[in-house]
Amino acid sequence: MANVIRNMNFKPIIEKLEYERLAEPQPSTTINMRVWDEMKVERLRSDAVKVILKRNVQPEPACIFSIALSMGVEVIINTAEYEGIEDPVEFFKTSPVARVLASNIATVLAGLTVHSQIGPMITAPVVQFPQ
Repeated sequence: MANVIRNMNFKPIIEKLEYERLAEPQPSTTINMRVWDEMKVERLRSDAVKVILKRNVQPEPACIFSIALSMGVEVIINTAEYEGIEDPVEFFKTSPVARVLASNIATVLAGLTVHSQIGPMITAPVVQFPQ
């Protein structure tokens, strides 16, 4: 399985951005920002897949903003090795592809939230899947 990814030269591209401004927080309110990731893998052709990572940010209680950012990357694969994978999503969750997407998403989210009430939101440059 070590040779599934044939080319590590990929460029992440923003697939979708959802931003919603919510109400102002109440004074002295403790706000927890829930952050979690979702991943999907789509077959593009016999030698390529698209890996899409979506990072969701939801405040509890609902205030300030909610945001969801999806980035995708086309990955050239060794077809025979890829066919041997039981679950492509699980494979890519721990791959360098996930790390590249997560770090790019973290950078974009920081830039998008720099002028919010809480300042730039710095999320971890690693994937954060719910347990």
